[in-house]
Amino acid sequence: MNRAFSRRGFLGGTGMAAAGMTAAGISAGGISAAVQAEAEPVERSEGVTVLPSDPRYETLSQGFNQRWRSRPAYIRLVGGEADAVTALRSALDRGLRPTVRGGGHCYEGFVDNDQGAILDLSTLRGVRAATDKFGAPTYGVEGGATNWDMYTGLFRRYGVTLPAGSCYSVGAGGHICGGGYGLLSRRHGLTVDHLVQVDVATVRGGTVEVTRANRADPEGSPERELFWAHTGGGGGNFGVVLRYHFAHALPKPPPRVWLSSVAWKWTDLLRNPEDFRTLLTNFGAFFAARSGPSESVYQGLFSILHLTHHSNGNVVLFSQWDEPDPAPLDAFLAEIEAGMRTKATTQTDQAGLLFLPYPDRRRQLPWFQATMTVNGSGANQRGKYKSAYHRTAFTPAQIDTWWTWLTRDVEGVDLTQTLVQIDSYGCRVNDRGPAETAVPQRDSVLKLQYQTYWTDPAQDAGHLAYLRGLYEDTYRATGGIPEIGTDTDGAYVNYPDTDLGTTADPNPAYQRLYYKHNYTRLQHAKQLWDDGNVFHHAQSVTLPS
Repeated sequence: MNRAFSRRGFLGGTGMAAAGMTAAGISAGGISAAVQAEAEPVERSEGVTVLPSDPRYETLSQGFNQRWRSRPAYIRLVGGEADAVTALRSALDRGLRPTVRGGGHCYEGFVDNDQGAILDLSTLRGVRAATDKFGAPTYGVEGGATNWDMYTGLFRRYGVTLPAGSCYSVGAGGHICGGGYGLLSRRHGLTVDHLVQVDVATVRGGTVEVTRANRADPEGSPERELFWAHTGGGGGNFGVVLRYHFAHALPKPPPRVWLSSVAWKWTDLLRNPEDFRTLLTNFGAFFAARSGPSESVYQGLFSILHLTHHSNGNVVLFSQWDEPDPAPLDAFLAEIEAGMRTKATTQTDQAGLLFLPYPDRRRQLPWFQATMTVNGSGANQRGKYKSAYHRTAFTPAQIDTWWTWLTRDVEGVDLTQTLVQIDSYGCRVNDRGPAETAVPQRDSVLKLQYQTYWTDPAQDAGHLAYLRGLYEDTYRATGGIPEIGTDTDGAYVNYPDTDLGTTADPNPAYQRLYYKHNYTRLQHAKQLWDDGNVFHHAQSVTLPS
C-alpha cells in the first residue's frame, strides 16, 4: 500500500559570496537610512500569560511531536526584550524552572516542564535589516521566527537567503543554535557560518539581563564564548535567544533551480535485491568522491534518498540543482542508476515524501517557488528519530542491514512511515575547522536521519524497539552507535535522541557524539553564563565537575 508520510524529517530538523542590494535599500556601502529606520527593534509593550484555565493552554503546552505533553504552571508569550527579562526573573523568583519554546519541533521532550514556566517566543517573528552592537549592518531574525519567516522576510525584502532547513514551521531559534543546514549548504555552508551576534536573556550570578554576544568580541572574553556556544551548542543550554544577527553579505539565492524526483517501486526491488545494494553503493560512492571543500562541479547539488520501509511502496530520490544547465544533474542521476535493472518511475501518485507531481524526471522553477514546493512539516504525529554523520561511502554490512530491516514486518506495528533518510552533505560545510564553530563535524559527506511516525499510543513500544534495533544493527561494528573518528562521526544535536544517554547517566554518549572535543569549551561557556544551571534538560550541556 502506498502512503504519504510526514515531511517533518526532510530538513528541519531538520550554511559565500554576495554583492550588496541596491534597489531594495541595501548598497555596497551599507543599509540605507530608510531601511535603517525600519530595522530598529520592535519592542512589544506586554507579553501574555496563559494559565491552565485558558483555552489556549493545551495547544501551547504541547509541541509538534505528539508523544510529549506538559502541564506547566503557565506559559508566557513573550512580548519583547524587556518582557523576556521580566518573565525570566519572575519565574526564578517563584522558584519555577524556565524552558524555552520557539517552533515547538524538538524531537524529544526538552521543553516539557510540569509545574514550571514555558517561555514561548512564537510572537517574536520579526525578520529585518538591523545593526549589531558595534554598528555593523546585519539581518536580524527574532527568536520566535520560523524557517519560512526567515525565507520570506529575507528574500522578499532584501533578495538574500540563508542555507537553512526546508520544513516551514521549524523554529529558527532551535534550528540555528544547533548548526542548521539545508538545500543550499553544500554551496554556502551551515546557517551558523553566517551568524555574527546573538542577543540572549542570560542569568549570570543571579542577574537577569540581555547580553549581546558578537563574533568580534575579544578572543577568550565571556561574550565571545557565549557567541561561540550558539554556533552549534544546541538550544536550551545558555539562555533565551531573542534575536540572531546574520552577516550583511548573505548569499543571494539562485534565480532558478532544477528539482528532480524519481522513485523505485519496492515490488520491483524485492524481485531484484541486488538493485537495492547497487543503488546504495552508487549513491554513497558519488558523494564520498564529490563532497570535499574544493569540489568545483557539484557544490550546487543537494540530494536526499528516502529508504522507506517496503510497506510504503517506494524508495524516493529527491534532488535540487542550482545551475542553469541540467546536464550535471542528468549525469548524477545516470550515475546513481548505473547497473540497476529496476527502472525508476515518475508517476504522480504522491506515494513518497518528495514525489513531485512532474511527468518528467526534472523541472526548473524559480528558487522561491521551488522552496515552497518542498516546504512542509507534515501532520502532527508521534515520532522517534536518530541520526548519524558518515565520512565515507556505506559499507556492504550497513547496506545489508538496511535491506534486512526495511523488508521486515512487525506484527501489530504499522511501519509505512518508517525510513532511513540520507542527505548529501559536505563541500562548503567542510570548509571550516572543527573548532571554528561549536559544530565539530566538518569532514562528513552524508548525514542520516532515522525516522518513524505513528498515531496510536499503543504502538509506541513497537516503533521505539524497531528503530533502536535498526540503528544499533547498522552501527554494530562500532558498538551500536556512529562512533566518532571512524567511518562515521557522531550524531546531530538538532536530531536529539535520549537513547544516547542523558545528564542522569555517569558517562552519556551524547556529549561526545554531538560535540566531540568541543564539549569542554561548551562547559566553560556554561559555567560563565549559567553557573546556576537554570537552563537544563535531559541532554543539556552540564557544568564542569
